[in-house]
Amino acid sequence: MKTVFNQNKIFILLHALCFCAAVLVIFNSDKLNLHLYFNSLVTPAFNSFFKYVTFIGDGVFIIPFIILVLFFNVQKSITLLVAYLVSTGVTQGIKYTFFENMDRPTLVFDMAHIKLNIVEGVAMNIHHSFPSGHTTAAFSLFFCFSYFAKNNLVKVACFIAAILVAFSRVYLSQHFFEDITVGSFIGVLFSWIVCAVLFQTKISKKINTLQKPIWQLF
Repeated sequence: MKTVFNQNKIFILLHALCFCAAVLVIFNSDKLNLHLYFNSLVTPAFNSFFKYVTFIGDGVFIIPFIILVLFFNVQKSITLLVAYLVSTGVTQGIKYTFFENMDRPTLVFDMAHIKLNIVEGVAMNIHHSFPSGHTTAAFSLFFCFSYFAKNNLVKVACFIAAILVAFSRVYLSQHFFEDITVGSFIGVLFSWIVCAVLFQTKISKKINTLQKPIWQLF
């Protein structure tokens, strides 16, 4: 765990800082008023951007992307897949086991007869709000990319990308702020554990032999 931290400390520290700030905001704000504030930021200038960037956290994007990585580096593809499956599995387990009745913003505000700014063309979900699966997946994906990267600017870029995907979920009123905050924590924590297991244990001896395109394995 410590070795992974040292190699990915920029991403981890940036997330820790933002996570702590987010927790302070959550505990010092009303959940609905906080969402209404973010919803007031919805503007045509950013609608298309967040409408499409949110798909980076979707399995429909991530799985084909992981398959594509196989043609460049099998080791990295396996790491991305395991981190994604583990972190997303935890989030979905929590979502459907403990918080099955947590409704999403559109339903909550509709029941309160409050109109939200909704981005045209986005299919709105109404149940299973907490935590955010897209956010978990995005932070898992970019945590691993940051771990692979040698350049510190790339690590910062990975964190910014993860933040944008997470914020898109609130911007599109698919989740509340607390949903993405916890989702990001799960994505980072379990991807950290996966990287530690795959690269800092006996398993690493086997996976290190896979640092090649898939066709070179045959």
